[in-house]
Parts: sequence; C-alpha cells; structure tokens
Amino acid sequence: MVLNLQEAFVIHSKPYKETSLLVTFFGSVDGKISAIAKGAKRPKSRFSGNLEPFQLLQINFTGRSELKTLTSVDTVNAYQDFRSNKNLYSAFYINELISLMVKSNEDPTQLFLIYKNSLNEIKGTESIEICLRKFELNLLAVLGYEINFSTEYKTGEKILPDKNYIYTPESGFVENQIGYKGLQLIDISNKRFSAESLAVAKKINQQTLEYYFDELNINSRLFFK
Repeated sequence: MVLNLQEAFVIHSKPYKETSLLVTFFGSVDGKISAIAKGAKRPKSRFSGNLEPFQLLQINFTGRSELKTLTSVDTVNAYQDFRSNKNLYSAFYINELISLMVKSNEDPTQLFLIYKNSLNEIKGTESIEICLRKFELNLLAVLGYEINFSTEYKTGEKILPDKNYIYTPESGFVENQIGYKGLQLIDISNKRFSAESLAVAKKINQQTLEYYFDELNINSRLFFK
C-alpha cells in the first residue's frame, strides 16, 4: 500500500452518508485534501476524537481520484483551549480562507508553516487583529496576489510618507489627493502595526480578498457579513 503519511490539520468536515464524514485536510505534503473518513460517526470509530480542527495530526490516505479514503489519523499535538471565543472565531476565519482561497493542487510548502504558526499564535494572543492581518498578507503573497505597499503602480516610484494614495486590487497604489497616507502604507509594508495602520491594512486586505473572491465565484457578502 502506498503511504501518504503527513502532518495535517482539519479545515472542514461534514456528514457523508449515514456513518461517515467528508473531511477537508490541509496537509504538509499534499496541501488541501478531501477524504472520506468511513464510519467516523460511529461511537467506537477508530477516528473518534481525532478529527477536530485546530490540532496537529498525522494522517494517511489512499485513492487516485481527488476524493481520498482516510486510512489512519493520529494526534501529534492535542487540542489546546483558546484564550477567548474571539480567538476561536479568528481561527475558524483563517480555516475558511484556506478552504476558499487554496486550490487542491496548491504547493503547501510555505503556506502550511504559515498556517501552523499563525494558528499557534492565535490561540493565546491578545493581538488578534495583528495576527489576522499578517496571515492575510502572507496568504495573498504565497498565492501570487501579493500587495505592493512599497512602490506606486504607474511610476514605480517609492511610496512616500507625506503623500496620499488610492488602491485598486487589480493594479496597486496610485498617488492621489485623497486616499491612504503613505506613512501608513510604509508601516504595513514593514509589518509595523499602529491602530491606524492596522485599520488601513484590514480595509485593503478585505478589498483585495473580495476582488479575488469574485474571480473565484465566492459570495464575499456572506463571508464578510
């Protein structure tokens, strides 16, 4: 039997037929994986208690089609409680971003480590918004949608702290009398988050995600409600 052993996290699961689950994993080798956990809903299932999100697992599966069959799952790092409900909901948010934005054949090499580290940080941090904005920016960059906060789109000139700039996801930043302050954009580029730059980063990230959600036929109004 071919071994597909790898570390993974549960991103999403739903009932499949009477006794099974259809589970979406994010794995360290194969990236986003859809697998049937046969009999997982039975009380004495070998998968019982091991298919919860936010704990590091080691999984194995078989199958040549996109839909795999889960053969084993073991807990590497057991579930740890979150600092607050806000931390927990934030972790569900990054799971949804992985589920919606990452393709099944996407190389997980960089993103798996980013996700793993972000999840560990989110569990206990008081600076949830900073952690989320960093994750969004890293996700966009890895997927090829990186936002250039350093230079102006039309001229290639450096963004200056005393100028203002407007932003469109399909191009970038252009100097304008109105818009975002250059100083805040420079701070975001350097991952320095004041209250002002954090609010700007949230708005720009959401605008960018909504733009690519439209390309992927995802209803962003439901996601950001």
